[in-house]
Amino acid sequence: MTKALRIPNFRGQRVLILHRSDRNCEVLAEQLERLSTYVSVRWPAENISADDADVIFFDSDVAFDGLFAWAPGAAPVPLIAVLGSEAPGRLEWTMLQEPSAYLLKPIGSVGIFSALSIAFHDFALRRRRDAELHQLEKRLLMRAVVVRATLKIMRRYSIDEDAALAILRFESMRRKACIETICELVVDGKWFPPKERSAGNESKPVAGWEGEDEAAKSSRVAGRHT
Repeated sequence: MTKALRIPNFRGQRVLILHRSDRNCEVLAEQLERLSTYVSVRWPAENISADDADVIFFDSDVAFDGLFAWAPGAAPVPLIAVLGSEAPGRLEWTMLQEPSAYLLKPIGSVGIFSALSIAFHDFALRRRRDAELHQLEKRLLMRAVVVRATLKIMRRYSIDEDAALAILRFESMRRKACIETICELVVDGKWFPPKERSAGNESKPVAGWEGEDEAAKSSRVAGRHT
């Protein structure tokens, strides 16, 4: 079932308009103010940051390299391109900025709310996907740590790969931490698994193993006297 999208309320959002003073700019500012946003207009403009803006409209017909303080495609807030010219050079520059939405000239009373809604949705979607990609890349890098930790345990106890991984998984569940975190501790020499109880229980920790935390030790000692 497709999840329903919630149309945002833009009340209180800070909107920066980078546009020449003309009728298009006036209409845009008027319509944005009707949506209860805080509007500021700036032109000429150069090396613009997003410190005081939640969304930026920019006139792509006169935009130029150096207009923004960030690299193309790395805007920290949603960008909405205001298009008038269809010249290939203008369109190419605009697309390189990776705006989240577009608004066509001449600007009227229709289209601004839609552009805002699409821009905020697209920007949030990109951020979420970038975060997921970053996490995936991190996990791929951590695979090397898992391999190193597994080999270290295999060599120390002369056990096979499955037994070494079983030990790591057991400690991961015991600590309620991801297995990569446990592997980092092994590789850094901050933790090492206990000797096995038996060949068939490689994943079971032995009481008194090196690195046993105080809580586990206290529980074990108390158990002896009950």
